[in-house]
Amino acid sequence: MTYVPSHIRGFAIVHDTSVEIARAIFEIADDGDEERMWRAPSAEESEAVLKRAWEFAGPADAELRWSDDVYRRP
Repeated sequence: MTYVPSHIRGFAIVHDTSVEIARAIFEIADDGDEERMWRAPSAEESEAVLKRAWEFAGPADAELRWSDDVYRRP
């Protein structure tokens, strides 16, 4: 398992979101814009976050959660 900083892991827990999606948000968003990107991403941001999150996911991971939304492996 890859190391995930505690602030990203905490963000994922508080937001009921997969850690892979949280990692992608923190990688893609400008500093301080993570909450907005999680709550109301543009279509382009959503696409970029999901693409990067699947790159972080392990080969056995079949789905990712972004709050109430569940995404299945493409």
